[in-house]
Amino acid sequence: MKTTVSFVGMLSLVASAFACGGGEPEVKDPSTETAKPAETTATTPEPAATTAATTTATTTTTEAKKPAPPPPVVEDMKPSEDPKPLPSVKITAPKNDASIGDLAKAKDFEIKLDVKDWATVEKGPHVHLILDDLPYKAIYDTKKPVKVSELLPAGTELKEGEHTLVAFASRATHESVKGKGAQQLVTFWVGKKGKSTFDPKKPHVVYSRPKGENKGAMGQELLIDFYLFGTALDKGEKVKYTITGPSLTTPLTGEFTTWAPKVAKNLPKGDYEVTVELVDKDGKPIEGPLTKTTRKGISLDPEAAASDPHAGHGTEPAPAKK
Repeated sequence: MKTTVSFVGMLSLVASAFACGGGEPEVKDPSTETAKPAETTATTPEPAATTAATTTATTTTTEAKKPAPPPPVVEDMKPSEDPKPLPSVKITAPKNDASIGDLAKAKDFEIKLDVKDWATVEKGPHVHLILDDLPYKAIYDTKKPVKVSELLPAGTELKEGEHTLVAFASRATHESVKGKGAQQLVTFWVGKKGKSTFDPKKPHVVYSRPKGENKGAMGQELLIDFYLFGTALDKGEKVKYTITGPSLTTPLTGEFTTWAPKVAKNLPKGDYEVTVELVDKDGKPIEGPLTKTTRKGISLDPEAAASDPHAGHGTEPAPAKK
């Protein structure tokens, strides 16, 4: 009797266990599982990050291999041979040491030239006409009078007193012709004449190049040229030059000991100032009205296309024959 009760009790316990959710645990099918996002991110590389890293590495390698640009230098330029026959350049008006009238009349005074054996042509051989130490005006038609006001840069006013006027033959490349007779210098007065302070026997330097825009070949080899009066640098005098600009960590400076042009090379694109100054054999400045000039507003763009087809240092057309 006791055995029957125990068997029934056991059946009751088994039935109760199944009713309450007991028994063997549920086994899940692995094929229905979805990979966790965190695991996918950890095992899959980011394509964008890889590309950026590769590009940076390539750029760095390219920059490391790129050679440094050559340093700026100023070199002697072999001067062009004097043309034959030599040009003749004369200023016929105003007359030396003459007054051209008061300020109101002086601005319209007509400067006249007499040029022989120099075939001037647009963008070719010409004449540099310079009032005082101002930037020159290139004269291609030497038979046409030039008003004094045409030699004044914007914002520059003509003043009463003594002035200098210089004319000389220039090649298409703007290199001046330095032979005897290819130039003339006169002094004149605006308003009442006074005692002249200009001594033609003393050394004087007239700034010519560079000036303004210099593109292409003109920017790659920047011509430094000037005109001398009262000296040929054969008695110990020298012309000191200085080139400054934001692209230069230190100024380029040196001396001309012979009357021949120089060229500045490897100057980066930018704006510059150039100074030429006459000094004696000991390097001391020579005092006078035309002994030092600083030209501002000189721009360089060596990679740009030259606007002047005759830019650089090529050969100009032959001068006219007599």
